[in-house]
Amino acid sequence: MARAGIWAAVALGCLIRAIHVLRGGFPLNDGGLFYQMVRDLQHARYALPAFTSYNDAGIPFSYPPFTFYLAGLLNDLTGIDLFTLFRVLPLIATCLTLVAFALLARAIVGALTTVAIAVFAFALIPRSFIWLLMGGGLTRSFGFLFAILAMYSAHLLYTRRQWRYVAPATLFAALTVLSHLETGWFLAFTLAIFFLAHGRHRHGLRSSIVVVAGTVALTAPWWATVLTQHGVSPFLAANSTGGSVFSSGEVRMHVLLSLLRFTATSESFFPLIGALALLGALASVIRGRWVLPVWWVVTILLEARAFPTFTTLPVAMLAGVGVTGVLLPLMVRVRDAAYTSDRDGTRERPARWRTTPVSRQWVAATVLGCFLVYATASALMTKSGMSGEVSSLVSLSPDERAAMRWVDEQTPSGSRFLLITGDNWATDKTSEWFPVLAARVSVATVQGFEWLPDHAFDRKLEAYDRAHECGYRTAACLTEWSTESETGFTHVYVPKQPGGQCCYTLVTSLKADAGYELLHDGPGATIFARRGAEPQLASTVRDSGS
Repeated sequence: MARAGIWAAVALGCLIRAIHVLRGGFPLNDGGLFYQMVRDLQHARYALPAFTSYNDAGIPFSYPPFTFYLAGLLNDLTGIDLFTLFRVLPLIATCLTLVAFALLARAIVGALTTVAIAVFAFALIPRSFIWLLMGGGLTRSFGFLFAILAMYSAHLLYTRRQWRYVAPATLFAALTVLSHLETGWFLAFTLAIFFLAHGRHRHGLRSSIVVVAGTVALTAPWWATVLTQHGVSPFLAANSTGGSVFSSGEVRMHVLLSLLRFTATSESFFPLIGALALLGALASVIRGRWVLPVWWVVTILLEARAFPTFTTLPVAMLAGVGVTGVLLPLMVRVRDAAYTSDRDGTRERPARWRTTPVSRQWVAATVLGCFLVYATASALMTKSGMSGEVSSLVSLSPDERAAMRWVDEQTPSGSRFLLITGDNWATDKTSEWFPVLAARVSVATVQGFEWLPDHAFDRKLEAYDRAHECGYRTAACLTEWSTESETGFTHVYVPKQPGGQCCYTLVTSLKADAGYELLHDGPGATIFARRGAEPQLASTVRDSGS
């Protein structure tokens, strides 16, 4: 029965993920930077380029390239277009993480019933798929999948003390690093926790050394090439944009507040799974089983940016512990405690309260069924304004893509566009896809700057935020922004998303300002040319994939 429940959980998780992906005909949210990097790799005949042509920003081609090779080769060998691959590949990898998680939970938790509940929890925690299903999830999803498989192999390596697990642990660890560097860091300190819990013996130490050495060797062709071309600066720059409890005071405060909130599952309503996990964590600590609670806390402390995704692993397992180890036994005790006193003063449970194994199972099934419906609705909720992030799983509309094609066809190739979208930079799909679909420079786009030295990312993010504020002000704000950020632009692009026109105050001001000319006011965007601003010669030929 429990095994069937595990497969039912996997099937439900795959269905939810597929529903999100199949809602639109374009990659969800981000992915423009990675799309262009795949094109650059193909144009270089699969030799690692020194730079990516994305947005003419001089961004080092330092990102781990495994999934770029995978997408590019599949595109060349099968003819499947890259836009489709950027939708399908993250979906496949994210579904496979469910199976990988079931294996890991079975190794760590043990009891099949608890494992089944844990897999249901993992399938329904929005953070277990939100950032993995996006177009940019091409790297994140495979990195997470390989990391889980590496953890599973390492756990078996430490607990069974057999050398045959060294090879898969090494291979999956290397693939994790070659897919997503941040996930590689998560894997590294997770394996350190596993080592302290299970591997403090001679075989564990020796095998760990072999796994580390093998991972370094297998990833060397990539990192050695990057070091040769750029030195260590791209890695140092990328590392500085993440952060941990040991980083700046602002990041440290974010980490501590995250600990106080205890959960960041992005559930749209009440964080039910997070609350069950907290219950399981308390029970585990009381029983002296510290690995899962410590893993949860350490991940928050050491990975400030992506911990909500990574903590879904211990959170889901602890939710299983909370249900089977605390909630269900508590339900039985409460039901069995219902009694009345007869005339002789003896305590006797009335017939309507007498419990049997069958009645207990029905009560448990009813409660868990309600939990399941509640969590499933939360995982599918895409309405904006909810407390979770599922609303980020949307793609550019056909009208928005058509507006970008209009830019490609109707504006000079050296044009430099200032996009005012009203979105947070991390989920600003318009700004990220514009350099690809419009084949024009977007002067405020942040993506890719994390690999540039001298705090370029921080400066770009600050400039983006100031540009965002101009959406609620007049045209004069754009002039001030250009002067303060020392960034010129020739056009202003304001998207019209399905929810309506962004930045009405700014658009109204631009239409009335003699310094701007309205070029296009279609269903996908409102576009202005800045009078007197001359386009520049494009330094790089970009491929829009059209």
